[in-house]
Amino acid sequence: MSFNNFGTVFFLRAGQSLRIFYLFGNGDRGFQHAGADIKTPNNGAEVVAFDQSKKLPTAGQATYFVSFLNRGPGDVFFNIQGGGAA
Repeated sequence: MSFNNFGTVFFLRAGQSLRIFYLFGNGDRGFQHAGADIKTPNNGAEVVAFDQSKKLPTAGQATYFVSFLNRGPGDVFFNIQGGGAA
């Protein structure tokens, strides 16, 4: 299942990177892949999602992690979008 406009909106200046985590609040959703849902589309920013991982503690609440890099040239506001593999 896909998701858009998910979570907190973040700000990245050109050249900066950020690592975030997200969860769904209802256990393990299996494989998930996230990318940037860009909120400032006309400034030329290119945002790369990389280094994605998942942590599943004994309690069963999966936490997903992803890093973002803004290659510029503009600054960017974004949150995440993505989904699982079919």
